[in-house]
Amino acid sequence: MPAVQITLLRMRNLVWLQVAKCSTTAVPKEPVRKGQIAKRIPTFVKLEADKTYSWCACGLSKKQPFCDGSHKAKEPVIGPVKFTVKETKKYLICRCKQTNNRPFCDLTHVKTFIPESVRTALKIKL
Repeated sequence: MPAVQITLLRMRNLVWLQVAKCSTTAVPKEPVRKGQIAKRIPTFVKLEADKTYSWCACGLSKKQPFCDGSHKAKEPVIGPVKFTVKETKKYLICRCKQTNNRPFCDLTHVKTFIPESVRTALKIKL
């Protein structure tokens, strides 16, 4: 059975839940290596149901957020994450490559790039 991923997303004054059924259910044997930052913000991408996608995990692809094979030219190799979704709709896809909910954005970029003092002042709770 595919894993169900539910993520509470907040951006500016908007709050929404992202629910995705993903085929990436395998537990990694080693700790997950995270790639270099491609962009500091995520992007909405319309994904088609039951189609297999390859999300760039290394951050080197010129076709962000998807893989173009650029990871093969750099060591250590951080390969793409293959995934499918069960529903055709727009999804918030990570481009900072630091997410713990690959390939979906989990707002890690907010924790990583916005200091806690600023998040507190702006009342951003994660």
